[in-house]
Amino acid sequence: MLFLLIGVELYRRNTKDHFHFFMFTCVYGFYLSYIGYFFLPAVGPRFTLHDFSALNRDLPGIFLTPYLRWFVNFGGSVPMGVPNAEAIAGTQRDVFPSGHTMMTLVLMYLSMRFRIRLRWFIAVTGTLLIVATVYERYHYVVDLIGGSAFMVVCVATAPLLYRSIRDRLATMELRFPVA
Repeated sequence: MLFLLIGVELYRRNTKDHFHFFMFTCVYGFYLSYIGYFFLPAVGPRFTLHDFSALNRDLPGIFLTPYLRWFVNFGGSVPMGVPNAEAIAGTQRDVFPSGHTMMTLVLMYLSMRFRIRLRWFIAVTGTLLIVATVYERYHYVVDLIGGSAFMVVCVATAPLLYRSIRDRLATMELRFPVA
């Protein structure tokens, strides 16, 4: 949702380069987080520090919680109501770095940089999202630190990489006109 808020505003502003840079930075950020998952595969604290089968009792939530929890678990290939060992065996290794933290911080940074009208809403919502990843037992605090470090790498290298690719594509269009 936060991605859409920024993307729609940049698109409506008719600033094509800012919109393309935003899209590039988002894809690049996800790519960096997936590299981290590949090299440092790990499972989250809901399986290792807590009894996964007692999650509904420990964090009962309200109204939609059981359905949303089922949806997240289904997407992560985790069957409901199984012991920790079985849950760990089938789950994805996608904890470090925290992609939630990394991409949320990237969005917060870009919303401030481009002075998005809802930047303060994005900042508050993003902060709550980051805190929730630890509270809901999806990430360890070290994952948040890793996600923050990856965010710094992303926003530091994205402009140079984006300009390089944009300029290379521009010269290719001159040599090979698209019909």
